Amino acid sequence: MAQGNAPAAAGPRRRGRGRVVLVIGCVVAVVIAAGVWAVGTYGPAFNVYLTPPSPRTYADVALRHLDAGLRARGPQWDDARAEVTRAARDADSLADVHDALRAATRVAGGPHSVFLTPQEARDLDGQATQEFREPTVTTADGVTTVTVPAFGSASSDLRDRYARAAADGIAAAAPGTCGWVVDLRGNTGGDMHPMLAGVSALLPDGTAFELVERDGRAMAVTIRSDGVELAGHVTSVGSRAKVTGAPVAVLQDGLTGSSGEAVLTAFRGLDGVESFGEPSYGYTSGNASYSLYDGALMLVTVHTYVDRDGTDLGERPVEADHAVPAVDADEAARSWLAQQGCGPG
Repeated sequence: MAQGNAPAAAGPRRRGRGRVVLVIGCVVAVVIAAGVWAVGTYGPAFNVYLTPPSPRTYADVALRHLDAGLRARGPQWDDARAEVTRAARDADSLADVHDALRAATRVAGGPHSVFLTPQEARDLDGQATQEFREPTVTTADGVTTVTVPAFGSASSDLRDRYARAAADGIAAAAPGTCGWVVDLRGNTGGDMHPMLAGVSALLPDGTAFELVERDGRAMAVTIRSDGVELAGHVTSVGSRAKVTGAPVAVLQDGLTGSSGEAVLTAFRGLDGVESFGEPSYGYTSGNASYSLYDGALMLVTVHTYVDRDGTDLGERPVEADHAVPAVDADEAARSWLAQQGCGPG
């Protein structure tokens, strides 16, 4: 009797398992469909595509990025935007849109902005890597000079190496240092994060300056005991003892620009800090980097620097506290440091 009842009991269980499998399959299909829809809808904004974009889609994505530009408003921007749309409509390839995007990038962001073709972007990164220079730290007569060169490489290893070269040099020199010289002459910019992290021991913790968008929204550039933080991203050199309190002379010239000016701005408004040299370049603004499907790169100005005293530097050259020819800036700085009791009198 028990054997006769067994098949009858098994049938409902099999049907139940079948319903479960069917439901799971439907759920998986819905999840996959939702994922495909999400990637298709939102993916292009993050350079993720299900299929290669058409020139029109490529242009639309680029224009959405450019709309955030500091100067992306008014008749000139409307004309530039329309030209990109026209070029995309007539294009046979993505490359056919590049010239219109190059012009539009300049209009949307201003003179600090640039559009790079895929080859230009590769060449620029390769050049920055080949020309990489570490910061140097040297001491003489109780005065330590920290030379902060430009840095534009995309290599995370070089970024870390750059920042730690400055931080390690400052830490080693601190016990024998009475006054500091931060030399930004010739620093044309690049990536501000390793620059600021490298000299963070010379800066007090807290907001060094702000990056402000055209609608007034601001992001703080925050100095920490271990480096610098911006929008939740931390560039760390490890926890370091602060060496603030000693006089600091900052050297600048007409080539000090962009991220070089960011370091200059971080020292503005601090007690015991004076700057020497010539007016800086006047790229006191921050760029957002947008990589397009084919590897083209748009560097679009979306922020201006506002220093710790609330002054919007507004893409204008920063005047030195002591205006002297750049070649004489070091001598003038050392003379000032001697008046502060550092170095030979």
